This record gives sequence, structure tokens and C-alpha cells, in this order.
Amino acid sequence: MRDPGPLSRPSVRAPLWLGGLILCSLLAVSESGTAQQTGAVRAIAGATIVDGVSPDALEGHTILIEGNTILSILPPGVAVPDEAERIDLSGQFVIPGLIDSHVHWLDWMGELFINHGVTSIVAMGNLPREQRVDSHTSLSGPRLYHSGNRPPFRNDDSPEKIREVIATWLENEPDIGHFPTHNEGSARAYAIAARAVHEAGFLIFGHAENAMESIDSGHDVIEHVWAFSQAAMSRRELEAFQAGEHLTWATFMTEDWKSLEKMINEAADRGIYLNPTVLYEWGGLSRDAGDRELADYRLLSNPDLVYFPENIAKSLLAKHRQIKNFSRRYGNMPYLDYLPAADRAEFEAGFENVLEFIRRFVAAGGKIQAGTDTITGGMPGLGLHQEMQMLVESGLSPMQAIQSATRWSAELLEGKNGARGPAVIGSLEPGKRADLVVLEADPLESIHNTERIAAIMKNGQWVTFGYTPEHYTFTSPSRSVAASTFAPVISAVTPASVSAGQGPTRVVLDGSGFQMTSLVRIDGISVKTTFVSPRRVEFDLPAALMANPRPDPYRAPGPYQETGIVGYRSIEIHAFNPPPEGGTSNSVHLMVRPAGRDR
Repeated sequence: MRDPGPLSRPSVRAPLWLGGLILCSLLAVSESGTAQQTGAVRAIAGATIVDGVSPDALEGHTILIEGNTILSILPPGVAVPDEAERIDLSGQFVIPGLIDSHVHWLDWMGELFINHGVTSIVAMGNLPREQRVDSHTSLSGPRLYHSGNRPPFRNDDSPEKIREVIATWLENEPDIGHFPTHNEGSARAYAIAARAVHEAGFLIFGHAENAMESIDSGHDVIEHVWAFSQAAMSRRELEAFQAGEHLTWATFMTEDWKSLEKMINEAADRGIYLNPTVLYEWGGLSRDAGDRELADYRLLSNPDLVYFPENIAKSLLAKHRQIKNFSRRYGNMPYLDYLPAADRAEFEAGFENVLEFIRRFVAAGGKIQAGTDTITGGMPGLGLHQEMQMLVESGLSPMQAIQSATRWSAELLEGKNGARGPAVIGSLEPGKRADLVVLEADPLESIHNTERIAAIMKNGQWVTFGYTPEHYTFTSPSRSVAASTFAPVISAVTPASVSAGQGPTRVVLDGSGFQMTSLVRIDGISVKTTFVSPRRVEFDLPAALMANPRPDPYRAPGPYQETGIVGYRSIEIHAFNPPPEGGTSNSVHLMVRPAGRDR
């Protein structure tokens, strides 16, 4: 779906000075809906500037903008050109437009990103060229950069075949290389493909089972912290983890910081970036999880966001109470409050390990590229602010967290050793695009202040806050987030039959997809359910249900007989996984034999 044009239904407070500026800019909108760049010079003065590159905030500086480009940053005492339109932002703060470097883009997301000051995103996919070109001037969404999909090389391909695959992939005009997971089964082809991609000037982003081995093969941006944790495991520990015997990979980061410290220093020295997606995997354990759930809820309550998929909304709200599990004991995302104390404590220890790893990585000189893994990882737009908050919770300074979502993420687009040239986004410097966010409070005092947005400029134009209900219309059901839980499946019931009149009976259901929140229903009525594992639940069948089962559908009219010629009455049983997603299983029927009759 094409962008609908500038936003038109303000639902967020904007300062009075901005309203006048927007009115003037809208008068310059052409019939095609794209604002004209007049080339007029504007001077943004009075604000404290966090430019994304300087170690400290800039006081008393003026941003000079011509058209859609930053002309210069004037130091204190330098006169503003007479012809410049002066915009006084005294008492406010200006940061670069934010970049979400890890997005699984869906076409309905645009307004959510731009309304939260995310003026650029890097999509893990192949977006149409026209959409990408239009995105750089559209005010209803962020600039779209993309990976052009993963190049589909195979480990047994010849070097010539791999180079052909890369050549075909380059026709998609990618901005980064997003590779398949690096592991023992892909390492040979990965290294060959990486050389070809580096020769073309691109950085390589993706998953790895062992970070140090993948780095040796040419990996540049490590997606998720677990690539380092697995590298620190012994062979026996790794096999046990892969067999689902452990709750989380982060357990193995506690005792061997010496080994991890060596990996951190080597990765930092080699210029490797980390894309930790800490909100996605660990947000439920954050000290601010409850506040973030409320913030998401308030956003989703906006009536103009009618197009936001309900199934995704429920999944994202639930994530603030869940944790990503890797063991056979639970489902993909168990609720923290349902966990036994010992298991919760193990997750909490793992969380602290991850925060410590991120802190040490940056302390060693490594750079973080903030990304949310949206849509699974967080709310489009707002999730990036929450990711920055969790980076500060890890031990980064607010300045470093801002850099992770601005300048450091822009380096992803500059390619291997800067081969693709300076990025035009990510910092407030001469020659960069005029993408910026005006804040009401100091983000260096509290990273939460990046959410206190007063105004947003993209491509030299002020964005009107708000959402438009007609922004997107679904003509088919929305996709689900990754690791969603759907309807369970029942494969067996034990016992298979009971006798009418017997006492309460413990019943076991075996199958797949059971959750800690699963409910068994007997003839449609929910009963107390005991979760044993994703493959088993149990419940007590009340004696009353056996004494008075549903009518026998098999008995035909006629004289009394001592046996059921065709069969007996039954009790219908199914299991229900509540939202998000969820669903109802197949039904099984528990036979109820007449007391003392044939079996």
C-alpha cells in the first residue's frame, strides 16, 4: 500500500511555534503530495544539541539548514545569515532522527515509526525500489533501507555458484548483507559469500551459533548476545542446551568471564558491532517492564490506530510479562509469574549476565547498533526508545544509548571499512539530511526523555503528529509474531475410559503445544488444569460428570439390553490456549462405561 501523504489527524500535542511552521510547509505541497524543497535557509537556535558524534552536548550552537540538508553547525558567537529564517528552541534539546537498525518491515508500520522520531529503519527483507525511493521524502513514515533478503547460498555450492548467488542478490540494491545463520553447516559457503559481499562494500549482519567462528568467516554485526554465550560453552554444555535441557543460554555466562572478556576484546578490536535486541529477549525482567506495558497500552488505545492488528497488539503487551525460554519444560514465551521460584531465579541471573556482557562490550570499545527486531521484538517506533532504556539499564550512558540509535547504526549503511561512503543520516553534521527530533527535556539527564518529543523534522520538513485510520487496510489476516503459541493438539487421553459412578479421576492429556496458561474444558466447561510440560497437562475429572454423562448417541429405541451394541456415552474434552494467538485443540472423548457392565 502506498503512503497516503502527510499526516492529517493530530493526536499528539505539538508546540504552537511548530503549528505555524507546518502550516507554511503545507502551503508548499505540490499536487503529487510531495513538499517542495525551496532551498530557503533556516536557523535552529537556542536548543542544546546532541549531534551523535561529539562526546558532549553542544550549548549555544545553531543548526543551519538549507532545503533538506544541514548546511553547518554554527558555534557560539558566529552570526546567523541575515536571510535565514530563525527558529528559537530555547530550553529544548535536539537529537538526530533515530534509526532502528533491525526491523522486519510491514507496510502498516510507517506512522508508528515517524511519530516516535524514528526517521530511518533498516528492513530485513527485499522492499520494492519505488517504495524505498518514495520513503525518503514521505512524511508518513521513515526512510527505508533494506537487506534485499538473505542471499540463498548453500554450503555445498561451488565458489562460482556462490559468487553467482551474490551477484543476483546485488541486483536487489541492498544496503546491508543479511546472511543465513553461521554454523558448522554453513561456514564454508559463508566465508566465500562474505568475501564477495565485502568486495562489493557491504557489512554482514545476522545470527551465529559461535560468534568468534562467524567473525573469522567475515561476520560484521552480531545479531543477539547468544552467539557469544554459545561460543563459551563446552561441547557437552552446548549439546545439552541444544537438546532443550537448559532454560537459557545466558546461564553459561556466569562462571567464565575470563573467556568472554577475551572474546569481547577481540571483537571490539576487530570493529565488530553488536545488535543485542535486549528488549525482545529480556524486557519482561527489566525494572521498567510494567511502565512499558502501560505505555504500549496507551498507544494502542488511540482510536485512530484502528489498523493495528489485534493479534499482534496482544502479543506485544504480553511480552512485558514473559521471558524467552529455550528448554523443553515450557513454551516459547512463558509468563514470569507462573514460573517456579528456582526457574525464575535462573532467568534473572541470566538477565544480569546479559546486561553485564553489553556493558563490558561497550567499555572495551565495541559499538552497539540499537535494533528492536520489530514486529516480534517490540512496538514499532516506541520500541526503539525502550531498547535505548534497556541499554542504559545495561550500563551504557544515555549518550552511548543515543549514539547506538543514531551514528553507530548509520555506520551499518557505510559498508565495510566505509567503502560505501558517509551515511547521510544518523548525525547532525554538515552535509547530512535534516532529520532531527526536538525534545522537551534533557535526554542525557534521563534516557526516558527521548520519549518527550516536541517536534520531528524529516528531510528538512516538519512532521505533523498523529495517525490516520485509513493509513492501511488489511485485506487478509495479519501475520503473527515469531514464537507465537497457537492451538494445542491432543494425541492421547489416559485413562481411555471410566465407569459411571466412580469417584474423582485424574486424567492425563498428551500432545503438543500446551502452555502454562492452557485450560482443559469438559463438555465446554473450563476446569482447573495442571501444566506438566508443553507435551502434557492433567486435570481432575469430577465424579458428577461421570455419574451423569451426556446422552448415549448410539442407543436405538427398543427393549432394554445390558450392553451398548455400538458404544457408550462419552465426555468431550478439549484444551484451550488463551490469547495472544492461542486457540482450541481437537476434541477427544472419554468413554463412560455403565457401572458393572461389559467393557
